[in-house]
Amino acid sequence: MSTSGTNDQSRERLIALVLLLQSVFPEGTLSQDEIVRNLEIDAYPESAKGPQKVRAYQGSDAAVRQKFERDKARIRELGFEIDTLASGDGNVGYRIDPASGYAPMIEFSADEERVVQMALRFCGFGASGVFSLFNDGPASDGGLEFTNYYTPVLRALHLRRALSFDYQSSTNKNRVVEPLSVGLFRGATYLVARVQGTDEVKGYRFTRMTSMPLVLAGGFEADEATQVIAQAWRPEFSKSPRPIDVVVTTNENYADLLVRQFPGALAAQKKAGVIELGITFDSPRGALRFLLEAADRVRLQSPKSLKVELAEWLRHVNRAKAPALENVHFAGPATNDVLGQTLQLLHAVYLSDEGLRVSELAKRFSMDPGLVRRTMDRLVSFMPMNGEFGYPAHVIKECDDWENEASDDSTYRAEEFDWTGAVENSPLMWRDLFELNIALREASRVYAEPALESAISKIEATTRAFVQVELTSNESLLGVVQEAVANEEQIKIHYTSGVAEKSQVRTIEPREIKVLNGHTYVRAYCSTREAWRTFRVDRISTILAKSPATEERPEDEVANWLTQVGNDGDEVVVVVEGHLRWLFETLPNAQWTTLEDHRHAVKFRLADETFLDHLMLQAGDGAVVATPKYAKAGHELAKRMAQQL
Repeated sequence: MSTSGTNDQSRERLIALVLLLQSVFPEGTLSQDEIVRNLEIDAYPESAKGPQKVRAYQGSDAAVRQKFERDKARIRELGFEIDTLASGDGNVGYRIDPASGYAPMIEFSADEERVVQMALRFCGFGASGVFSLFNDGPASDGGLEFTNYYTPVLRALHLRRALSFDYQSSTNKNRVVEPLSVGLFRGATYLVARVQGTDEVKGYRFTRMTSMPLVLAGGFEADEATQVIAQAWRPEFSKSPRPIDVVVTTNENYADLLVRQFPGALAAQKKAGVIELGITFDSPRGALRFLLEAADRVRLQSPKSLKVELAEWLRHVNRAKAPALENVHFAGPATNDVLGQTLQLLHAVYLSDEGLRVSELAKRFSMDPGLVRRTMDRLVSFMPMNGEFGYPAHVIKECDDWENEASDDSTYRAEEFDWTGAVENSPLMWRDLFELNIALREASRVYAEPALESAISKIEATTRAFVQVELTSNESLLGVVQEAVANEEQIKIHYTSGVAEKSQVRTIEPREIKVLNGHTYVRAYCSTREAWRTFRVDRISTILAKSPATEERPEDEVANWLTQVGNDGDEVVVVVEGHLRWLFETLPNAQWTTLEDHRHAVKFRLADETFLDHLMLQAGDGAVVATPKYAKAGHELAKRMAQQL
């Protein structure tokens, strides 16, 4: 049998198991023996004119058990809870509560649905997220860390239940926590929770969770004081802040950027071209991080204790022991998640009142039309089990040309859900609501529309969880840039690149705005460079002039411009300690692996050597470049900074 046929059978077996275990909730269960004896799927032998029914689980008892356990694990990875119940006679039965994966239904008005579509485009959600459920075109860049872990976490917040999951910090171990909120800080998503049995409130980064969170039985209470602490939590949160006053000198241009970034900063002219800045930080750690991000663009004047700490840090930049590059192995690209892909198709059809054609689904999800047709046809009429169990169709197929059904651009429509245990019959998963909330909150920074606020209120009333979004504070010119996009204007700006000391004058024609890793970017035609360029809004210091854009510009050949930085340049491998993953996780298209000594290796594309110098500076002694060509990255920069001390 062909590989395609095998994948189709795996897809059908998984989706049939999900739907069946949901169909018996809440009263009944299905045992493994019942499923193995009776579950049938379609097979398409090359010699046959049509499908033939075959048993889904075939082979020896051991092989069947392994396949069944593997399927259950894949279903749990999507966020569904599989209940395991033992009967009086000792038999074990299984069922799925649909509400474990699907959130309650939210009815958006026409205006709210319009702003949802707009907000999702603004945030640049990738194909794995909710974008394709509400927009009819293919998703482009991804602007938010996508994970199935959002589903159980948001459900636990909704139910006020504790969570258990494995978590990687200095070591990988199990955590049991009481979830209080979810926050997006500097583009990374954290669960803010109280450690069960204590008063300690901590943050857990989703990318460091190493197992699917399990929603535990029994609820918990959190008083107002605990909620206040949760709302105040940030990645550098400290129970007992130790404020520190820092004095630095820099040039006028960079001082202007810092004053906008730190509104409480005090600036004084020292001499021609030199500005002295005083900034207060909540902790010495925050102050050190500021100095490392600023690098040699500032010169530290005081305090002396911070000078000592910085000097020690600089001595160890990119000096750790690097493994031989040939001993670092990365897994290939992940294979498509057949169950998740099927559910996405199913959800899109459920959300469309008029139904969707094969061609529309193929475009929206970047799938082969033949795969869309095979997948949806198997959902149209499934009777996957003989005897008393049968599952009614949820999808109706309409053909323009039934005689040529195999090539017809058929339309698929959905009937109402009729799962016994479903809550208000929603096709949206909990993770979808989280992504919608984030997108709407980000878009509200630019677009002042009542429908944005009402849509956010509906989502948060459903989830019962307040989502914190830490906004970039120095994007004061974002509104002007948005006006230039809307009005097709060109603007003349002062712009400072990520590693430069001085600004440059650029004339740009902004065309599109998106958010990535907590920062807002604008795609524009730069008439100064006569090419399409991407600019970070918080690095625009001044709008010098604006006027209508009247000239025809060449078409932008880069479709996914937001993450294009991750597709060009030399390939670099950096080895980092676990506590420093956060610094590299925001790199577009990065690949990860774990080494035998428990360090982590990350591989990414490098378009600018200077960027790697600054990255290694911030990482300090917890990271080393394994790629020989860049073995000295950051050394010269650290030396220059040390000389300034």
